[in-house]
Amino acid sequence: MRQNAASWAMRFALPGFLSLFLLGCGPDFDPPSELHSLRVLAVQKDKPYAQPGDTVNLQMLWEDASLNAGRPVTIAWSAPCFDPEGDLYYLCFADKSLFGSGEPVLGDSTTIKLPTDIISKRPPPSQTRNAPYGIAYVFFAACAGTLTPIPVTGSNTFPIGCKDADGKLLGADDFVAGYTSVYSFEGFSNNNPDISGFELDGKALQATEFCQDADCIAQASSNVPDPDSIDCSTDDARCIPTCAADGDSSCKAWSVRPILDKTAEANQDTDEVSAKLVGRHLGEQMWINYYTDAGSLKSPVRLLNDASAGWNDDYGAKFYAPKAPGLVRLWGVVHDNRGGAAWAGVTLKVQ
Repeated sequence: MRQNAASWAMRFALPGFLSLFLLGCGPDFDPPSELHSLRVLAVQKDKPYAQPGDTVNLQMLWEDASLNAGRPVTIAWSAPCFDPEGDLYYLCFADKSLFGSGEPVLGDSTTIKLPTDIISKRPPPSQTRNAPYGIAYVFFAACAGTLTPIPVTGSNTFPIGCKDADGKLLGADDFVAGYTSVYSFEGFSNNNPDISGFELDGKALQATEFCQDADCIAQASSNVPDPDSIDCSTDDARCIPTCAADGDSSCKAWSVRPILDKTAEANQDTDEVSAKLVGRHLGEQMWINYYTDAGSLKSPVRLLNDASAGWNDDYGAKFYAPKAPGLVRLWGVVHDNRGGAAWAGVTLKVQ
């Protein structure tokens, strides 16, 4: 559900993801793989490495896993910021027109166009092995309230807040802001990881039983899932029993993982940019982040492909069911070190 953001004076930029994630460090916080609040899980670019002049489409995977799921949430994007000095994202904040003078770009997706001189206008690299490049930053915000400018106290101060109906600034559980970067290397390209299926407890799910990429976005950002969407009177692998230990490792472990084509992924083109820098062959680094909004996960971050050692077949995670019955969402988000991302998700019925 989206909220109109016309009241947001779009005159300021947003800070990087890490500025908010750092608030979640420490022993008293839930593991990052457990979703209990408003969260942005990933941003996918259809051209992870784009060429000068390219149009790049971006889409966001997010979920409101709070107790207030179904409340209005505003998703907003900035215009792109190109080639800030030193590649420092916060130097984009000096551009007061970054979001434009009118309405922000709202919704789960946005589009940017790279300038034809995004590479050529930059000074040549100081090291001859460094491949010349350009960079674009796009800032985003997810707010379960009203987005509003706040006083700036420094050059890298977070200048946008999210207020509730009483005008009180909301915290990280209800407001997520960050950025994604698009690199441009002349002649170098990259594809997003290719997910072809989803496995639960060693069994491949039917195409109608899981979602991937764009199909997941509507499910993730919708209101509370329909409890009748899974019929447990049939032999549906997504129906699993509750566990009185509430996600503890003493519960039955359910193996989960998206299915990727080992040959297609492991044999992707060499990471040419890194290979040029170090002077030897390097493959693409790939890893998976797993998330759940109930129960728990073991090994929620898994290596998929190592730059030197190659493919890792053991890239799945273990899911432990909660004690409360209901619908549980599981996500597997695949990343690579060249800006690529893809995801798949499944809803389980715990009873």
